[in-house]
Amino acid sequence: MNQQENFDRSLDALHPHEPAIDLQQQAWLKANVSSGDRVLDLGCGCGRTLIPLVEAGAICTGLDRDADALDQCRKSMESIGSTATFVNADAIEWLGSTGDVWNVICCLGNTLCQFWQIDQAIKLLSLIRQRLEPGGMLVIDDIPGDLWPELAEGNWQAGLDLEQGKQLVWSADDAVFAIRSSSRIDENDWEIGPDDEPLRLWTSSTLHLVARVAGYSVPHVPADSSVRVLRPE
Repeated sequence: MNQQENFDRSLDALHPHEPAIDLQQQAWLKANVSSGDRVLDLGCGCGRTLIPLVEAGAICTGLDRDADALDQCRKSMESIGSTATFVNADAIEWLGSTGDVWNVICCLGNTLCQFWQIDQAIKLLSLIRQRLEPGGMLVIDDIPGDLWPELAEGNWQAGLDLEQGKQLVWSADDAVFAIRSSSRIDENDWEIGPDDEPLRLWTSSTLHLVARVAGYSVPHVPADSSVRVLRPE
C-alpha cells in the first residue's frame, strides 16, 4: 500500500460519515450510554466513537485490525488524559476467544459493511450476542436509512471520480461493491477482483434476516439517530 492509500485509510478512519450523520450518532450515544457502562467498540479506528464515550465515563475497549489507527487512537486518548483497552485483532477470531462481556457493543463507522458475506455477518452477530450483558445492546449504523437513499438518487452508480481519485465497482448480482483509490484505479476493469476489499451495502430486509437468524429481535431505528439497535431475544 502506497503513501496516498495509507492517507486515504487514515481519513476514512477519522471521518467515515457525513458530519450530520456523525453528530446524530454521537448525540444518541451520549444520551443512551451511561457513565460506568462497559462498551466494546468494534472497528474503533482512530477513536471517532471511542473517545467521546470514554470522556462520558464509559469503560471502553476498542478493537481494530489496523494497528496504525489504533496507535493514533491511543495517542489521542493519552493527550486528553484518558484510558481505554486496545485490541489489535480480527473481530470474529477475538470475540470467539474472549470471555469478557459488555453492556453496549458498537459496530459503527461502516464496519458492518466489511462483513459482506451473509454467513460471516451472522457469525459476527451471534458472537456479539454471546458477549452482551443481560439487557445489553448492539449499535450499528443505519446503513439502509442513510446510504440506500443515495443509491436511489444515483450517487452510488459504478464509475470514476478522478477528481477524488476513486473508482466504484459493483458486483453483478448482489449489493456488494469495492472502492479503488490512487494507483489501484483501472478504467478497463469493472469486476471485483482478488485485490479488492468487498463491502456490502446492507438493505433493511437483509439486516432483518441476519439479525433474526443470529438471535436478535427486529432492529430498531430510534428517531434522528442514524443508528439501528439490536437486542437479544
